[in-house]
Amino acid sequence: MTPEQASARAALVLIHRLIQNRGLTVEEAVVAVAQRRRREVGPHTDLVTAEAAAVLHEAFAPIRAMMEAFKPVAQAMATAMADLVRALQRPAIQGAATARASRPAWASPYGPPPRRRFP
Repeated sequence: MTPEQASARAALVLIHRLIQNRGLTVEEAVVAVAQRRRREVGPHTDLVTAEAAAVLHEAFAPIRAMMEAFKPVAQAMATAMADLVRALQRPAIQGAATARASRPAWASPYGPPPRRRFP
């Protein structure tokens, strides 16, 4: 669907909803949507904005419900990850202290640097 087609479909949805929910005639709804698209102010352009907000509110209601349902899961995961990080940091800190003592400060744990080769 091209952007123009999507815009036309959205305008038709708004026109239909203005007729059904706000009691406008077909002509009033079409003019109001056209005025709003041109960023003009008319007698019913505020209804177009309100109806567009209502459409978005209805469209995002399932997403909001899903996010609310997953909130306890996300909180539990965050707590578990924080516990895991704390548990892994202690041995890493202890291991780093023993590793430093087992080799000189200038020695790399990854071996000598690669030799530079010229073509």
